[in-house]
Amino acid sequence: MKPLFALVLTLSLLAAGIQSARAQDAPLPKPDVLTEETIYTSQRLSVYDTLVIRDFSTDGAEYSRVDAEEKGKIDAMKPLLSKTISESIAMELKMKKLFRNIAQNGDATGNAVILEGAITEFNAGSRALKFFVGFGAGKAYLKAKGRLIDARTGRELATFEDRETGYRGAVSLESYLDLFPHQAKSLGEHISRFIEKLY
Repeated sequence: MKPLFALVLTLSLLAAGIQSARAQDAPLPKPDVLTEETIYTSQRLSVYDTLVIRDFSTDGAEYSRVDAEEKGKIDAMKPLLSKTISESIAMELKMKKLFRNIAQNGDATGNAVILEGAITEFNAGSRALKFFVGFGAGKAYLKAKGRLIDARTGRELATFEDRETGYRGAVSLESYLDLFPHQAKSLGEHISRFIEKLY
């Protein structure tokens, strides 16, 4: 009888160990801050002492409701918009005192996580649709995607996408030229909230 009891006890402990390991390997819950979020890591970002924020790329971005003249104006704004997103993220996270070091475009040394991303769409909106249709039709917006990577291993920890129509973009008749810088700042604020919830 004793060997049977020992076998049952061993199997019970083994099953409990497997359940515990599975719970530890389960990804963190989605923060539900951005439009799309995929979390791969089971560890909080607080295990990292450094965050390296790379300026968001604009290569290959889509232009929607944009004519040739507007495209030229948007192209001239690209460096400002990329920098605004990065600076907004850095400022928000520094104010909340997350991570010991936050570097923009620096080298990822030591125990670091890298944030990199891209603006994927510039939509200049339509004043006519905003005026005649309303209800958010014709709004100007920026769309971006990005990911968090473990600097040592190159492993993806999380990916995300977000679309920013804020700062009166849905109802105002303001031009995309006025809206995009504010929307870039808002994108940075949303991404920083996403990171904060994973910290």
